[in-house]
Amino acid sequence: MILERRDDFSGTWIANTYPGVALDVPSTSYEFTFAPNEWSRAFAEGDEVREYLQRIAREYGLYERVRFGVSVEREIWDDENGYWTLHLADGETITARYVLNATGFFLDPRSSSGIPDVEKYTGKVMLSAGWDHSYDYQGKRVAVIGTGASAMQIVPSIAPDVAHLDVYQRTATWCGPKPDFAFGPIGRRLMRSQRFHTLAYMANWYLFQAVVVAAEKLPKRTVMALVIGFENILRAAYRLYLRTQVNDPQARRALVPRHGLMANMPTFGRGFLRTFSRDNGALITTPIERFTQAGIRTSDGTERAYDMIVLATGFNVASDPESFPVGSVTGRDGFDLGEFYRENGMQAYAGVTIPRMPNRWFLYGPYGWNGVTWVSMMEKSALHVARVITAASARGAHVVEVTQDAHDTWHEAMVTSPATLIAQEYLVDHQFKRHNVRSYFFNERGEAPILRPSQGFRNSLWDHSDRFDPTADYTFRAVTQAATGEPAHNGKPAHPESTKVAVAE
Repeated sequence: MILERRDDFSGTWIANTYPGVALDVPSTSYEFTFAPNEWSRAFAEGDEVREYLQRIAREYGLYERVRFGVSVEREIWDDENGYWTLHLADGETITARYVLNATGFFLDPRSSSGIPDVEKYTGKVMLSAGWDHSYDYQGKRVAVIGTGASAMQIVPSIAPDVAHLDVYQRTATWCGPKPDFAFGPIGRRLMRSQRFHTLAYMANWYLFQAVVVAAEKLPKRTVMALVIGFENILRAAYRLYLRTQVNDPQARRALVPRHGLMANMPTFGRGFLRTFSRDNGALITTPIERFTQAGIRTSDGTERAYDMIVLATGFNVASDPESFPVGSVTGRDGFDLGEFYRENGMQAYAGVTIPRMPNRWFLYGPYGWNGVTWVSMMEKSALHVARVITAASARGAHVVEVTQDAHDTWHEAMVTSPATLIAQEYLVDHQFKRHNVRSYFFNERGEAPILRPSQGFRNSLWDHSDRFDPTADYTFRAVTQAATGEPAHNGKPAHPESTKVAVAE
C-alpha cells in the first residue's frame, strides 16, 4: 500500500507547476536506471518530468496500490506484534509490517520566510509550490521574494507579461547560463540507447567521487586554499559575465554573490539576469520590514504596492532536526525519533535507518546522498530495503532492526571523514559565519548531513554495487505464534501484499 497526500504521483512535479518550471540538472540524470527515457530537451520541462514519473507508476501497477489524499500524522511501533500503526489525519488507522518513509528531501514550502504581517496583505499571494493558474497576472504589478532555484525560473517566465516586476534579494545567487536545447535526430537516437544512459550515469558518479576522494587525500588546509582560490577566480569571471547580461552597474554589483560557489547548489538561469535590463524589471536588496495592506515595506521606509506577491522563499528540508516533530514517530521502548534528532543530531545507518526503529526506513536519510542524483540515491536506498525484507521473509522473521554497533560505526565514519570535516569548515566557518549564508547543505546545528563521504573508491563502489549485503548488520526475529497475523486496516486483516507501506506525504 502506498499513501500519498497529493492527488497523483510525481511529488515535486505535481506540487510545482509554476511558470517556467523545469529541471536544473541534465535530463539524463533525472531518470531511473530501469526506465531510461527519450527526453526531448537537455533540461526537461516540468510537464515532461511529471509525465515520465506517472508513466512509470502506470507501467508498474502502482495506481492499483495507492491511496491519494492521505496524510500520516503519527507512527507508533507495536513490539509485541511487530507492526507499525499509522494514524492518518482523518482519524483512520492502518497497521503495517514494514514502513518506508518516502517523503523526500524538500518537505513543505516556507510560507513567508519569517516576514511579518503577510496576512494583512490584500492582494494575491502566490507560493511557488501550488501555483494558482486561475489568476491572471498579465499587466499587473508583481513582486517576487527570493532568488533561489524557483525564482530563477519564475522571474524570466512572467517578466514579459507583467506591467512591473520587482525581485527582492536577500542573498545573491550564482546563476550560470543554462545549456538547454531541444534534442535533434542524433540526440533522440542517444536517448534510445541504454548504453548512453549508463555511461552518462557512470561519468557523473566517477567525476563526483574523484573530487571527494581528492579532498580526503589532500591536507585540509591545502583543499581549503584550492577551493577559495578557485572561487576567487570564478568570481572575477562571473563579474565579466554579468557585464554581458545586466546593464545597470549597481544591479551588477548587487548580483555578485558574497558566498562561495559550493555554499549552495549553483543554479542555471535562462533569462533571469537579463530581467534586470528590462524596462519593467528591478532588483531590490533593501531588507523587507513587513507586508502591508497594499504590498511591501522595506527597512528604509519605502512602501511599494503590488497586485501579486510571489513567495519563492524555499522549503523546510529533511536535514533539519526540526522537520521531525516530537511525538510523530515512536519506535521500540518509547523511542522518539524527533527527540533523538534534536538531542543527538542527524544520523542513520547507510542513510536509511536507525536502531530502535524496527521495520522502518528512509528513502532519503542523513548522509544518504551518494553525490550523483537524487534518483540514483533513491534507487540504492530502495535496493537496500528490498534486500533486508527479502532476507526476513527467507528466514521466517517478522522484525528486523539495524544493530547499535553497526549504526554507530557507520555514523562515526561519516562524521569523522575528511570530506565531512572539510564540508563543515567550508560551509559553517567560511560561509555561514562570515557571510551569513543559509544553505540546504548544512542545518542549524552546524552539521552537513546531506552528502555521504566516499570513504574511498573501493568502499563506495562496494556500498553501491549488487554485491553489497546489509543483512549482516541487522538482527532478525520472529514474533510469537499468537501475534503473527497480518497487519490490519481499522481492525480488519490486510492483504499480505500490503504489509510493505511506502509513506509519501
